[in-house]
Amino acid sequence: MKQEIEKKDLEYFSSKYEDNTNNTKIEQSIKNVGIRKTCLNKDLAAKYKYDFNIEIPKVKIYNQKKSYQCSIYAFLRVIKSIMQKENPALEIETLDLSANYLDFYDKLEKINSCYNELMSKDSITLEDINNKVNRYIGIYGTFHYCRELVKKYGLVPTGVMEEANVEYDAFEVLELLKAKIKSDATLLINKKEKTFEELKSYLMKEAYTFLSKIMGNPPLHFKWDKKETTPLEFKDRYLKSDLEDYITVISYDKEVFYNSYAYVPSVYLKDTEKIKTLNIEQIKNAVIKQLQEGIGVWFSCEESTTLDYDLNLLDDNIYKYKELLNIKEIPKEDKLTLDLINYDHAMCIIGAKVENGEVKQFKVDNSFDEHGKYKGHLIMTNSFFETDIITLIVNKKYLSKEN
Repeated sequence: MKQEIEKKDLEYFSSKYEDNTNNTKIEQSIKNVGIRKTCLNKDLAAKYKYDFNIEIPKVKIYNQKKSYQCSIYAFLRVIKSIMQKENPALEIETLDLSANYLDFYDKLEKINSCYNELMSKDSITLEDINNKVNRYIGIYGTFHYCRELVKKYGLVPTGVMEEANVEYDAFEVLELLKAKIKSDATLLINKKEKTFEELKSYLMKEAYTFLSKIMGNPPLHFKWDKKETTPLEFKDRYLKSDLEDYITVISYDKEVFYNSYAYVPSVYLKDTEKIKTLNIEQIKNAVIKQLQEGIGVWFSCEESTTLDYDLNLLDDNIYKYKELLNIKEIPKEDKLTLDLINYDHAMCIIGAKVENGEVKQFKVDNSFDEHGKYKGHLIMTNSFFETDIITLIVNKKYLSKEN
């Protein structure tokens, strides 16, 4: 074939397509019911039963709605299991910790870092403002981001700061926030008129006010158990574990991971994330040990093509995309490099089925309320665990000494 597409090429492609009658059957099904329903592998779902012999205590499932802060909700699921273990008398089943509170400070810290970098430059252009704001102001996060926020700002119950309501749309807010920060940041082009401190105070006050109007004004103190307390005092009272002990584990080569994974940049607070590369069996062993202690396991994963929200099954073959659309199977590290596996969701492992020392499947908490067959709980298969999870968070005490 030449560089240009010619008529004879189209005739050849078309004839080859029509020679295979299966192509037209798939085409018609996609027209009638869509790609996902056409490719849904119902036979696979029938192989798995909702059965687990290791489970951490149940709590109310979160509903992130359109906040898209799954990393925070999965983090809080882990925190609630730690608090439940440390405070048996605490009614954690009915106590919700506010994700909106952490989301507020997540955005504020990103804005602060953006302004710090812009104000460190000798001269600033509109292009600088556009590039920096687009880089810093976004919906992304990790377990260790959440950990740093809690260390600095503490925790509050949802009764103190409510979650986002059904009208809240994070992408709409993001576009408005970018517009606000970009327009305010133009003041920095002529920053000689004011001192650094004066400008910074004004800009951050404006950002704080913007966020408070949309998300609510975070409490600096509140009443709990008939006493006045602060978010940090509340955290210190009920969360005594050192979250620094929880580290990131991956099954990828670390160089591949850093070079090719769309890795969440460290754009605010201190970067203290510790990352260890382990093989799959070592990671599974650590996960099971943590679950047996009653603590959930945060993980990031490729979810968009691997989760059916009606069947509540997480599996890399739940949709027969590769088979029906002839997509070549390639090694998972190559998928990471090609961005075919990316961090588009974070969830929490809350149980497992183990027989004769072998892990058969996992139980997962999602953060979209009680949806589907198992009311928001998911069955995660071994295949998914081994091919589509990117990072997991485990306590380092569950790793063997040689790790």
